[in-house]
Amino acid sequence: MYKNMACTSKDEDMNFEINTQTNTDMKAKTNTNTDVKAFLKRCIKPGQRYVVMGIGSTLRSDDGVGIYFIEQLSRTVQQDNMLRDNILLIAGSTAPENFTGEIKTFTPSTLFIVDAACMGLTPGETKIIPASDISGVSFSTHMMPLSVLLNYLEAEIGCNVVFIGIQPESTEPGFSISEDVKKGAELLAKEFSFAFVHYLTRRTSLDNR
Repeated sequence: MYKNMACTSKDEDMNFEINTQTNTDMKAKTNTNTDVKAFLKRCIKPGQRYVVMGIGSTLRSDDGVGIYFIEQLSRTVQQDNMLRDNILLIAGSTAPENFTGEIKTFTPSTLFIVDAACMGLTPGETKIIPASDISGVSFSTHMMPLSVLLNYLEAEIGCNVVFIGIQPESTEPGFSISEDVKKGAELLAKEFSFAFVHYLTRRTSLDNR
């Protein structure tokens, strides 16, 4: 059994840290990939527009998983005309606030933000954390707390903001993402692809482009 309850990093400011009480309270809501799949089924609807932003540093191992996730999801979105018209993918790196204007222009109904988050889960597991439930969190190499950023984006853009964390194994300096974390990102990208194709376009497959 994997017992490590925090990411491996010498720099505590580089990790997500969610207090134990919040983490426990959230488990009844969403704490597995299955929960993410069910959430996307409820959230994704025809006639709406969505922005999916991956954030994190590709210089710090698993912290770059949000960017990797966007790369995986783009394989579906970029090859489909209907999806391209209604979905904006952004690799936000460590300065996601720089894309506020672009997101506002796109006028999405929901903004999804995906990044590495130390949540006490097994590496690669995902969890949905509403902006209102994040407290005492700092992220990546950016100085603005994640809770402040999400609340700012929600107010500035005027849309729903949903944060999805992927449990990292290590955020030490490095260019490689661990295999379990990559698999988690790939599974999450598949869930998003399935939801966009089936619930946004009401198609049964990617064949009808």
